[in-house]
Amino acid sequence: MKTVEPTLKERAGRMYRQLVILQRLFQRSREADDADGFGTGDRAKDLALWSAMAEMIDELTDHAGILTLIPFPISEWQPGDESDDERWRALTELERREVASMVSGYENLILWGEAGVNGNREAADYLKAERTRLGRFRQEMGFLERRRNAS
Repeated sequence: MKTVEPTLKERAGRMYRQLVILQRLFQRSREADDADGFGTGDRAKDLALWSAMAEMIDELTDHAGILTLIPFPISEWQPGDESDDERWRALTELERREVASMVSGYENLILWGEAGVNGNREAADYLKAERTRLGRFRQEMGFLERRRNAS
């Protein structure tokens, strides 16, 4: 029976949750001014070490949070996946045109929705976020197109 490895997104999510717990523990201890756990005997040194570790945990938590936002298909990468895996292949010309058509249709849907929100702040914010997401997708498609042309 083959063991299923967690995807990159699942691994990053687990790491992020663990780091958030550590981050909260360090914040509570910092608020209580309790850094005596290192036992060096020098309170100033213990506090400096504690602060450095808390700062490092904060930075790692931010990085892990960003990793949880990696888009598909990269987010589905698993240890052992080869570079010639079907998921990483370049799109065929037909697939590329179909995706471009869907993107264009989605952009038109966003435009239509923006024209009809009539001051609904929540709907306007949603459409703005979708427009940003669409722009990011177009950038990624450009990257894939350049990579396809280079090979």
